[in-house]
Amino acid sequence: MGRLDGKVAIITGSTLGLGKAAALLFARAGARVVTCDRGRNPENAEKLLKEASGLPGEIVYKQCDVMNVTDIVALCEFTKATYGRIDVMVNNAVIDNPGGMIDEVKLQDWQDTIFCHMTAPLLFCKEVIPLMIEQGGGSIINVASHTGIVGGGSISAYGPAKAGMINFTQTLAITYGMQGIRANVLTPARMLTEKKYTMLDNNPAEYRRQSVFYPLGSPSTPEQVADVMLFLASDESAAVTGHNLVADRGVTAQDPMVCGVRNEVSIRSALQEQGVEAWIDGE
Repeated sequence: MGRLDGKVAIITGSTLGLGKAAALLFARAGARVVTCDRGRNPENAEKLLKEASGLPGEIVYKQCDVMNVTDIVALCEFTKATYGRIDVMVNNAVIDNPGGMIDEVKLQDWQDTIFCHMTAPLLFCKEVIPLMIEQGGGSIINVASHTGIVGGGSISAYGPAKAGMINFTQTLAITYGMQGIRANVLTPARMLTEKKYTMLDNNPAEYRRQSVFYPLGSPSTPEQVADVMLFLASDESAAVTGHNLVADRGVTAQDPMVCGVRNEVSIRSALQEQGVEAWIDGE
């Protein structure tokens, strides 16, 4: 028996990164998974479906732009018509528009970020919750970020939107718990995606800095965070709702001063390895 046998899941933003890792893991656990993205790079979906071949569960792909209300409704209607139920809803799609000083923030970027991380999850919940009530329950997982817990170095809607997502999820949990619906937040920090692997391979000093920024020694991989998501999707987390499960390898738990000291030591070491003999304080 797989941990998700018989369950149907929707995962948004699921042809790359965490969403893809979760889709494959859910299918290995026996779930039927509806995946989606904007469709800008069809090869991503093709690769996902190829990797899913032969798994105990099933993965299907539908193009869906979560910035488009019609697309959201259509994806949920497709899932209902195809499988007759929705047990797990994962709001994972993300956009991260650039931030900066207050005069550099573009209103459209701000509004788009809020829509992706707050409004789109609301719209998906409006579609799936009535069906979850009818079938006796379900699990809603909203993927936030450590930037929704602590402040950042520039003005961006990303952190505020993720903070709002955390509160929204807690409210869902309280409102619909009696109907058997659990709602939880999964909060990772930055992850070791393929793009980040490439960046770190080409920058030893940055690799060293990253290794000390995380108390566990490195960022999470998407697969490691997907393991946590599987727990929230499964009946093993039946007692868990309204919770923000932080899977950031200790980033938000640490004292910033401790992190700063470790970071300075690592930079000194990296510079010495690159042949820089001295670090002159103040320069």
